[in-house]
Amino acid sequence: MSTSTSPITELLAVCLDTPDAARLAQFYADLCGGKVTGVYPEYGYASAEVLGTTLNFQTVEGYRRPEWPGQDQPQQSHLDFRVPDLDAAIEHATALGATVAPGQDDQPDWMTWRVMLDPDGHPFCLCPPQG
Repeated sequence: MSTSTSPITELLAVCLDTPDAARLAQFYADLCGGKVTGVYPEYGYASAEVLGTTLNFQTVEGYRRPEWPGQDQPQQSHLDFRVPDLDAAIEHATALGATVAPGQDDQPDWMTWRVMLDPDGHPFCLCPPQG
């Protein structure tokens, strides 16, 4: 652990590229019980407050979906969410338009999380408590 003082004091937000900023902001707000805090179509930008964190979304022309688990179009980052009930969280996420990512049928027992894909293909993990 570093003991030096940094001029950086806060992580302000996480930003995701998308073909439709407003739609993806609404997806994550609904997924996490948050709210959309701004939609600016003229700038291709939207934001949502979820679980005490700001998620920003920027519309990108020619957006290419990440591939998971493949790396032809790598994911580059993903979000992890703690969930008390994995099955209920998967059901909730899929009802909102997420899909269970392929390739998880043969996971070892210690891999208790599930990788999901949001409507634009960004992976995110639903992580139950470790038991």
